[in-house]
Amino acid sequence: MISNQIIKKSNWFTKFSISFLSIVGAINVMLFIALPLLPFELSKYILPFGLTSLVLAILFSIGFPIYWHLKEKKGNFNSEKTHLWLTSLLRYWLALHISIFGFEKLLGINFAPSFHGNDTPAGLLNGQELTWIYYSHSYGISIVVAFFQIVGSYLLLFRRTILIGVAFLLPVMFNILLINIFYGIGPITTFTALTMVLGLSYLLYQRKEEIIALFKNFENTLPSLGTSAFRNSARLVCLVIPILFLLQYKSNVYASSKYFGKWKVELMKRNGTIIANDAWEKDTLAWKNIYFEERGKLLYTPNPYKYDDNSSIFMKYDYDADKDVLKVVSFEKNPERPDTIPVNIRNFKSDSMEWNMIFYKDTIQMQLKKENK
Repeated sequence: MISNQIIKKSNWFTKFSISFLSIVGAINVMLFIALPLLPFELSKYILPFGLTSLVLAILFSIGFPIYWHLKEKKGNFNSEKTHLWLTSLLRYWLALHISIFGFEKLLGINFAPSFHGNDTPAGLLNGQELTWIYYSHSYGISIVVAFFQIVGSYLLLFRRTILIGVAFLLPVMFNILLINIFYGIGPITTFTALTMVLGLSYLLYQRKEEIIALFKNFENTLPSLGTSAFRNSARLVCLVIPILFLLQYKSNVYASSKYFGKWKVELMKRNGTIIANDAWEKDTLAWKNIYFEERGKLLYTPNPYKYDDNSSIFMKYDYDADKDVLKVVSFEKNPERPDTIPVNIRNFKSDSMEWNMIFYKDTIQMQLKKENK
């Protein structure tokens, strides 16, 4: 049921909103279904035809509300019937399109395994590839998302369950929209997700009077605990403590942030002898990269092209910010009694430094160059 206020007092923008969302969204889902079914020889026409159709739909959704608004002022236009038709069109295309995405996940079409992506280093993947691999890692999460999309879509088809359907779908689709935007999934996919979120939001807006009344009439019947001053103090504590804790935690964790990053070993000497550039192929202690991570994690890897956990060495480091002293903690020989190794750092700059340390019985000298500044 649409609020009578929306029908009787709708301005041009409200008319444009429902027209745009229902008409452009419906054309978009028709193109989504029909264009992939065209023969291969017509594939070169898919993009221009699709864009032309969307542009025409947008232009129509701008012009029709103007015509509608002018006719309504003259009193010879049935706005209630138009609202109902457009709202029904909006509900049905949302149900159709979102349920398609849901069934794609169940059938393994959406988030299908990417075999080349699984063999690609994570640093070389773009946002869309990272998202695809992340969600394809677990079929279970695909089932959960598909459940909300399919059930929510089904609930949109009945007037009595529209709000429940919106409650099912809006959080899921809003999260998908944010992923599309911030992970650069693509303009067409992002546009589709945006129309879905706006369409669901409009269905929610149509029941704004009942929703506002629900929150206004809600009253917690449980008795209050303590005085008003006590409750306000407790609320303030709940807000302030997390901030103070995280500020203190960050100041400790990020005290060594100037070292964070990937450092390339440009020159390495062991007991005064220069280690050859190709020594890493046989010598796992011929390090080529050192990774400084937060929370005191330090990783040495001999492979110059990728991080290999099997051949790398994991250590911890302890940094004294007051003395600007770095100590490395090695667990290699005896995890129960790790060795603490002082590191002499010289000529430190934002993108380079020299290391001197004794690793067990070997004197190690390294010239490091930061790769990710």
